[in-house]
Amino acid sequence: MAILATAKISRDFRVTIPKEVRDMLELDAGDELVFFTVAGSKGRVCFRKSGH
Repeated sequence: MAILATAKISRDFRVTIPKEVRDMLELDAGDELVFFTVAGSKGRVCFRKSGH
């Protein structure tokens, strides 16, 4: 596992995805990021790109 970037949560609970990560994921309008947890990984959240 490699940490690509970290992001701070703002007061309004918005997360900004750093440009380096957006570029690596090749995010396009209409793409979704799906956040999920994995059993046994308490306190950690994973995400994956979901296409149109």
